[in-house]
Amino acid sequence: MSDGPYNPGKTAPDGTIRERVIAAIYESVIRPDLYDEFMDVWGSHISQIVETKADEGGEGAVEVDPDLQAHFARAYEIFEQIGRKTPSDQIGERIERAPGVALLLDARGELIAASPSARDLLGGDPALDTLRRALGSHSAELLGQMLRQADAGNSTAAPVILWTDWAPRHLVARIVHAPVHPGSGPSLTVVIESLEYRWSDEAEAMLVTSFGLSRAEVDLVRQLLGGRTLRQIAEDSGRSEHTVRNQAKSVLAKTGAPGQVDLIRMVVFLIRPRGASDGAFAGFGAFPETLMRMESTGKTVQVMQFGPRGGRPVIFLHGMIDGLAAVFFLREELAAANIRMIVPVRPGFGKSDPVARGEDALDVLEAHVREVIERLSLRRPVLMCHLAGNIYGQVMVRRLGKLLAGLLSISGNPPVTRVSQLARMPRRQRVVAYTARFAPALLPTILRAGIAQVDGQGVDHFRKALFAPGTHDAGVIERLDLTELLHAGFRFSVEQGMIGFATDSHLVVYDWSRHLGPLEVPVIMLHGERDPVVPPDSLIDAMEGIRGSEVRLVPEAGQLLMYEHPRIVLDALEELLAQR
Repeated sequence: MSDGPYNPGKTAPDGTIRERVIAAIYESVIRPDLYDEFMDVWGSHISQIVETKADEGGEGAVEVDPDLQAHFARAYEIFEQIGRKTPSDQIGERIERAPGVALLLDARGELIAASPSARDLLGGDPALDTLRRALGSHSAELLGQMLRQADAGNSTAAPVILWTDWAPRHLVARIVHAPVHPGSGPSLTVVIESLEYRWSDEAEAMLVTSFGLSRAEVDLVRQLLGGRTLRQIAEDSGRSEHTVRNQAKSVLAKTGAPGQVDLIRMVVFLIRPRGASDGAFAGFGAFPETLMRMESTGKTVQVMQFGPRGGRPVIFLHGMIDGLAAVFFLREELAAANIRMIVPVRPGFGKSDPVARGEDALDVLEAHVREVIERLSLRRPVLMCHLAGNIYGQVMVRRLGKLLAGLLSISGNPPVTRVSQLARMPRRQRVVAYTARFAPALLPTILRAGIAQVDGQGVDHFRKALFAPGTHDAGVIERLDLTELLHAGFRFSVEQGMIGFATDSHLVVYDWSRHLGPLEVPVIMLHGERDPVVPPDSLIDAMEGIRGSEVRLVPEAGQLLMYEHPRIVLDALEELLAQR
């Protein structure tokens, strides 16, 4: 293959490699569960080409066989025509085996599935009259409004809290895509689940520390969570309803919650046990969010926040794979440390508008971060970045300078200056990186096929594809029960398909060292000694000689350092917050 252009799809000596690649990509369209087989065939082929090119000193893109490129493009078109499979992971089945109260309704309010606890409470009532009576007039109207939103095709309606006469007293209702009948396509449905929480002395202390609530205000929150109205609280305490309402307004002001429903959702989210589940994991809906129209770029950006409004500000730049999962995992610790976390979702992820070209992402995000700092009146926030967010963080800290107090980078990656850096990655990541670097025209199909696989096979396959069984990080996922959380993060990242991934892939595999100018504020880089994607020596070499930047290696830690060693992360964050 060295006597001509490096040509993905060029027939190998046995005359079969081109046909095998083409057959495999179409098979993965028809059967997403065969994506691994396709990646094996394509991975062997692109790896052979890249390794040959590296041996000859080549670093640039390879010439793509036009016929093969046409087949990849056609496969992508078919994926788009088919559309995303419902990311339900059999929501009906999961509702049926949920440990608490859980219901799945169609847009007409008819029962599709129910957990054993819910069926006991309903008493075999398929018309849900029992549920409506338990809800009371206001909550019944809220549920009716949500059902009408689902029937009208509005999938973006915000979750609502329903008060019941049952135990638990609070249910959360939200719109999801799920099959109405076995084998049917996705429809908009409504999931209703119990809000699980455990009130404790630790919960009270966390609310006092995090939001500066008085003991009386904490007691008001406790009673609201118990289903009491402000009028009932006033009658029980012998105070006027006006006094209690003023106290409730004070609580809302201190916590930053827009209303009582948001307050209850946020507090439950903060104090419930870390392992508590909403049946089918609800994702990150408990984070208060705003869709901000940016004056600087004209784009809409999804901005999520949690923690006390007057807390110490930290701006988080999320990774490519796990989205918001890491800060969700640390939500209790961050709130207890009086940290106000602000997450401007990067272009092409979640609900944030994408960029037209991958190379524009750095400039656009810089404009967005500047505007968020100004509009939210943030005084010298710390910038915190995770995984692929590191590229953006390293650039932002240099461009924004003393607008920031510093940068904390966790499990980041250095500029790619040699093909050998990509060659050291685990196989799945290496194949995607090789494609992004040497055959970028084929990358959209690779990513789109991967999304179809995850949509079809669920969390377990997703975990094993990226974190192979027997590896250090796979053990971390098992030990900390992170599977559902990481999957929710992935779903968030691919909400718009592969747009955000394609943007990041453009940056991750190239040499962005020209952006590494001098620093005005300190940078701490935490990295696991056992990180399988970015070996520590490559990061140390890249950062050598940059004054103000410190690489700290964490023994016996892998890529999932932020989950595995939260105390180390929080201590480093405190160091930088002290610079404010």
